[in-house]
Amino acid sequence: MATELLAILHGWEAMVREARNLTPPALLKKAATTEAEVKATCDFHLAHLDWIIGQEWVRDFAGEVAELHAKGMAAAKRFTEQPRRIPCPTDECKKFVVIDVVKVKENGLADEVTCFGCRQSWSLIRLVTLAMSNPTRKFFLDVEAIALWLGIKPRQVYAIIKENGIQKQSGNLYSLGDVINARN
Repeated sequence: MATELLAILHGWEAMVREARNLTPPALLKKAATTEAEVKATCDFHLAHLDWIIGQEWVRDFAGEVAELHAKGMAAAKRFTEQPRRIPCPTDECKKFVVIDVVKVKENGLADEVTCFGCRQSWSLIRLVTLAMSNPTRKFFLDVEAIALWLGIKPRQVYAIIKENGIQKQSGNLYSLGDVINARN
C-alpha cells in the first residue's frame, strides 16, 4: 500500500520544501495513483539530493530511506547475498577470509581470495581443498555451493543430507566434510 513509505518521504519532502521556500505540499495537486505519488516524491528527493546531502539531518534521512529500501526488498522477496567469512586455513593465522558470494556465482571457483590477517591468497577451489584437509576444522557451505563443489545437482545434496541426518548450521549451511563422507 506504500502508506508508511509515503508518510516518511512526504514528511521529509515537507521539510525540504519549507527550508527551500518551495510550494507547500498542501497546495500541490495529488497524484492520480499511489504508484504515481511514490514516483513523484522519489523524483522530488532525487532532484534535491545535492542540497539534502549538505544538511545536518542527512544521516537521519539516509537511515530512514535505507530502512524503507530494506523493507521494500523484503516485501518483494528480493535479498542480496552477504559476503561469507571463513576461518583462514593457515594454522598460525586466526583471521578470516571473506568470500563475495555474488562474485563467485558470476566468476566461478577460480577467483582468488585473500586473508585479511596473513595476506595469503588462494583460488576458491584451493581454499576449499585446504580447509577440507584439516580434520579439526569444519567448513560450512550452502546446498548450491556443495552441489557446485561435488559436481552434482542441489536436489542430490538435499537427498544426502536427509538420508544421513546431517544437521543444518546457522542459516542454511551444512558441513561440506559431513556431506562428502556421507556420499562416499
